[in-house]
Amino acid sequence: MRTGNRRTPWLVAAVWAFPALLAAGQEQPPPDPVFEEAAALIAAGERDEAERLLNDFLVGRPWDVPAFHQVGAMWLLAGEPELAVPPLEGAVARAPQFVDSRLALGQALGQLGEVEDALHHLEAAAEMAPSRYEAAYLAAAVYDQAGRLSEAVDAAARAVELAPGDPGMHRFLGRLLLRIEHWPEAQAGLERALELGYREDPGIFADLGAALLGQERLEAARAAYERHLEVAPESAETLLQLGYLDWRQEDFEASEARLERAIALDPGLRRAHHFLGLTALRRQELDRAEAAFRRALEGDEDFPEAWLNLGKIALRRGEAEEAERLLETAIRYAPDFADAYYQLSFARRRLGDEEGAAAALEKFEELGRGEPGTSEPPR
Repeated sequence: MRTGNRRTPWLVAAVWAFPALLAAGQEQPPPDPVFEEAAALIAAGERDEAERLLNDFLVGRPWDVPAFHQVGAMWLLAGEPELAVPPLEGAVARAPQFVDSRLALGQALGQLGEVEDALHHLEAAAEMAPSRYEAAYLAAAVYDQAGRLSEAVDAAARAVELAPGDPGMHRFLGRLLLRIEHWPEAQAGLERALELGYREDPGIFADLGAALLGQERLEAARAAYERHLEVAPESAETLLQLGYLDWRQEDFEASEARLERAIALDPGLRRAHHFLGLTALRRQELDRAEAAFRRALEGDEDFPEAWLNLGKIALRRGEAEEAERLLETAIRYAPDFADAYYQLSFARRRLGDEEGAAAALEKFEELGRGEPGTSEPPR
């Protein structure tokens, strides 16, 4: 099964932990009472009134760098990066060496998708304060948001070098490594985070399970997933992974129970429907398998494995023409799907298309993707 999108939301606390930036570096002056009033307005949903109040506050302090910084930080913490940028730019323009404002501005621009501008300020902050980890940490998040994962990993590794005792940094790096399927390195980072006392997010055990599963360490992966389930019993994703492990061990009754529970918690978890179909297929229950695979396709047909297995069912029923259509659909969504070409060769041969069958088999052999009929874990 193809890997799903594992990226966490952009504004996760582990990445954009701005209070840590404010606590580091230069000492901040006590806040003006206007901030308490603005915070109350924001909490009440009076965003425009809070904006007016803070802008008026800055008009009377044209050279007060900490004031510009604090206004920007307040908007950043309120989840309003577009409002944070102007005051933070004002702080940087007035005091280019103010590291915390550079960091905050880089963070705000990163949240807005202004990648190069964000990196410019974060690189400047790193040059001004080379011993601090925050610039590398935030740069990794910016690269991640831009889909530049190799650069994100390099930046996160730099953050770990600068803050080796910070479990959150190891957790962050481990998760990035997980996304590029560097399984042993991801495992090492996640285990190091746990050794250092990481407790913020129990999802680390599920991530550790994924890193172990990627290495085919099935029993260790099961232990990690079970540990996650102890603290997060309603995790449909973890139930799915445990159902997959049961399936691998041919305990189909246990697999079905896990998968059905996962679907009850999250009916839209398409991979759970898919593996429920695989379980039914192994039991030769073709109608149940077909229903499950079709449920997996509801809402989004870009699921080539489900099309493949529907094609296999059609072949078993002797419906070669329908099988050919289904398998060609799988290939349309995944042009390098070796197993689909393998099954397609059978469908075409049954239709008397020897030339087409030979071409499909040749493509399968060209792709050289191992044994047909295997299924990857539902990552």
